[in-house]
Amino acid sequence: FSKGFVHFRSTAVNKLQARSPRRCCAQGQTGKASVPVHDHLAAMGGNSLDAPLLGDTSGASAGRVFSPYGIQQATLVQFGLFLAQVINATYNVLAQHMLSKDGADPLVFSVYRDLAAAPILHLIALGMEGQKMPAKEDAPRIILQGFLGVFCNQVLFLVGVQMTDATVASIVNLTLPVFAALLAIGLGMESFQWATAGGLLLAVSGAIFMQALGAKQPVRFSTGVLVIAAGALASALYFIIQKGSLAKYPPITMTAWEYWIGFGFMGLSAAIFVEHGDRWMLSPNAMFALVFSVIFNSVIKYALNTICNKHVSVIILTVWATLVPVLTAVLSAIFLGMPLLELRYLGALPITLGTFLVTKGRMDSQRKRESSMEA
Repeated sequence: FSKGFVHFRSTAVNKLQARSPRRCCAQGQTGKASVPVHDHLAAMGGNSLDAPLLGDTSGASAGRVFSPYGIQQATLVQFGLFLAQVINATYNVLAQHMLSKDGADPLVFSVYRDLAAAPILHLIALGMEGQKMPAKEDAPRIILQGFLGVFCNQVLFLVGVQMTDATVASIVNLTLPVFAALLAIGLGMESFQWATAGGLLLAVSGAIFMQALGAKQPVRFSTGVLVIAAGALASALYFIIQKGSLAKYPPITMTAWEYWIGFGFMGLSAAIFVEHGDRWMLSPNAMFALVFSVIFNSVIKYALNTICNKHVSVIILTVWATLVPVLTAVLSAIFLGMPLLELRYLGALPITLGTFLVTKGRMDSQRKRESSMEA
């Protein structure tokens, strides 16, 4: 089959070159050297995961075909990011229900989740991307990715939800793109923007506002907000570090490696801190949440985020988290009977505005950099 496909593709290329010699092989009127047709086909369909990053959906990159049905790459990436946020919001609600009513241990739940998800991701990676092994010099970087993106992200989020609730957790997670922007500036990936500074100030103000209104359990609530914010910082670090690795390794394989590493950290922590044997038992509701988290949150969502991280900037990847609070609040009201209108949720306004300012500053910086490179 593969030989037949190669023959068919070569024949099609030769026909296209014969029909359009100027466009395919000659130098155009713009004065720029043209690219042979087979290179265009390779860029558009042969290895779509090597496409350039998409700072926005305009320009030449937005027109790249990403599927045999002619769907643009940018459209598929945006749909993948939206689907990841829907999964995020649903998991937020399940996590709150599981932890508040059934008392499931966050570490135990995460151990089971990673133990089930890692081999599934590994099998998918073998089938889609083949057998890959990381280079020895890349091992510390990949271990750090697994620690931040799987272990820290999962544990800190579950502990934070246990101390607050699903909607508050999703609101505090809006600091993720703010942290990503600050880290990018600190690492020299982006230039300083006043919009970034203003966005950070607004986001922190929103978090403080939410803490101040946690009157029922002030210490526990404030601690929960800080724990969730720490998880957002870990995620921002994870996405920035992972982007460098994705230039060398395929995305599903990378996700599988990260999950095996995260499972190692999770199992070691559970062995140290989970003392009672009955804490390893899960209720039927927790089992349902576990199945959902393995299939959707671990396998599908992590794979989507990793693939999208290869194609878009970190700020575009993380800014989609702003949809999660709205989706989580609606789902919590429907399935958990949580009130939609509470004063503390007003903290989402400055956090959302801060996220917008940071995003705008990053995108303006990217456009200026691209313009200077073209000039």
